[in-house]
Amino acid sequence: MAAESQNALHLHRRALAARKTSQAVDLTLAVDDNAPRIVRMESVAEPATDSGAAWFRCALMDITERRRVEDQLRIAGRVYEDAGDAIVVMDPTGRIQSVNKAYIRITGYVENDALGTSLNSLVKTDHHGQASYKEIWENLNKRGFWQGEIWDRRKSGEEFPAWLTLNRLDDDQEKPRNLVAVFSDISQIKASQRKIEYLASHDVLTGLPNRSLFQDRAYQALVQARRNGSQMALMFLDLDHFKDINDTLGHEMGDALLVQVAAQLREWLRDVDTVARIGGDEFTVVFTDCDVRKTGLIAQHLVDRLAGTFEVRGSHLRCTASAGLALYPGDGDDVDTLCQAADMAMCLAKESGRNRLRLYESGLQERLLEDRALGEALRRALTHEELRLVYQPQFDASDPDRLVGAEALLRWEDPEKGEISPVRFIPIAERTDLITELGQRVVALLCEQVGAWRAAGLVPPPISLNVSPKDFRGGQFTSELFRSMARHGVTADQLQVELTESTLTEHSDIVSQEIQRLHAKGIELAIDDFGTGFSSLVNLKRLPLAELKIDKSFVDGLGDNEHDEAIGRASLAMAQAFGLRTVAEGVESQEQLAWLQAHACDRIQGLLLSRPLEANAFQAMLCDI
Repeated sequence: MAAESQNALHLHRRALAARKTSQAVDLTLAVDDNAPRIVRMESVAEPATDSGAAWFRCALMDITERRRVEDQLRIAGRVYEDAGDAIVVMDPTGRIQSVNKAYIRITGYVENDALGTSLNSLVKTDHHGQASYKEIWENLNKRGFWQGEIWDRRKSGEEFPAWLTLNRLDDDQEKPRNLVAVFSDISQIKASQRKIEYLASHDVLTGLPNRSLFQDRAYQALVQARRNGSQMALMFLDLDHFKDINDTLGHEMGDALLVQVAAQLREWLRDVDTVARIGGDEFTVVFTDCDVRKTGLIAQHLVDRLAGTFEVRGSHLRCTASAGLALYPGDGDDVDTLCQAADMAMCLAKESGRNRLRLYESGLQERLLEDRALGEALRRALTHEELRLVYQPQFDASDPDRLVGAEALLRWEDPEKGEISPVRFIPIAERTDLITELGQRVVALLCEQVGAWRAAGLVPPPISLNVSPKDFRGGQFTSELFRSMARHGVTADQLQVELTESTLTEHSDIVSQEIQRLHAKGIELAIDDFGTGFSSLVNLKRLPLAELKIDKSFVDGLGDNEHDEAIGRASLAMAQAFGLRTVAEGVESQEQLAWLQAHACDRIQGLLLSRPLEANAFQAMLCDI
């Protein structure tokens, strides 16, 4: 017998001894260690009539099973009341008999609101029709069970999704006795699912469709066009020089710009079209059921409108884009082919100078493959020192025999393909970021050569080198140049740096700092190919320029083309107003020279007076000075 039972029995005896007429006590008997029995002992005391003693009667009853049932009912009651899910007990017709606390918490209805209402009150929104109720009752009648997602409405009127389980409880004759409904609010689960689905198909930063959803939309548009005998188009669009914004201003500024660009693209497109961000600064557009001419106009319109200034966190960022357009069915009959075609057309747009739209052309793939091969060959050329400098002499325009300077030009002779024109490999270097390595090689070769001429007792005139905007954006160009100058004993008056017009339009602090460092060192700065880019008077005024070079494309028509002559006069007058020295490039005829002399151009260079010279030939020219 358990210790607590022994104590209870002792108290029982004391009570009887105190003349209490009846007592009951529950005892636990260890009849079987694995299955103890609970016994209720009831005793009645009766005093004897003939003496002071007393008699008592004792009855024992096994209540083990009853206690087990009571414990189960007690536990079930606690579970029913404290469960996190709503529990509703109904009669066989579906009339609610009781609800638990969770039901009140979830729905907002108190027990009196629910009692007596029908099963349909659990599923009472417009999301469910008669077919839904019919299905529920059929399953309850046939299987005694139904489970599924429903929509309910709280007392406040708010609808919410719920997961409902209905069970039919039968009596001993297998007739329905009760229905029990258990349901939980799955609003948060559904919201999480929607968020997961959204993130799986949308770009987190911009909210635009991502690559996966773009592929699906493109496929649907193509299927529709194929079925209707109509057309659709894909456009690939890439922001120009976006990496430079990230590198110089930080990724937060770059992300903020992407958000603005995405919003503009979404605003400018039709509702039936899809704009997506597929990674980095790459966007794609699906034009659904489109007209070729109108689609081309819309695509060009997008590129034109992006070519402006965006205000991002207090800064004004200039943004342009290069885009490629491919049309179904002319450029491909499946999504993958159209994507490749649009991507190649975009590469053509970048190669053509950026900030433009290009349509896919036949033979474009072969050309791009050639460019990739040439890019790999250029990498090898840098490693194997296949690059060299030649020198284009500059002469005094008023005295064409007097050498006053030179321009260092990069040349590449491939062992297999021979001499490769800079017009061919420089654009490839710009696209692949090899231009920075080329710039470093030019600096090293030029300083080494100028140092060698000085060591030989020669006094070369100032020699200019061309610098790409990308050289400045890294913030290391001037440091590398100064180290190379010091290494070879080159002074600042022996070098000149030529900047392109695109460099002048840079709004990066790093680029401005690099330019100011060159000026502070005493190195003269020249603006190259003037008139072919986007220079403005503000740029000419704010930067410490010393020289303006008139591009060959304008020099070609001097003497017989009024348009070129007007540009030449304007350029010379502007340079004079800003106190800049002028150099005319590509002078090839006496008529051009005469015109330049008549309009007070300072210096000239071109085939009329000298072709670009190898280092030894230019050295011989220096010896004759």
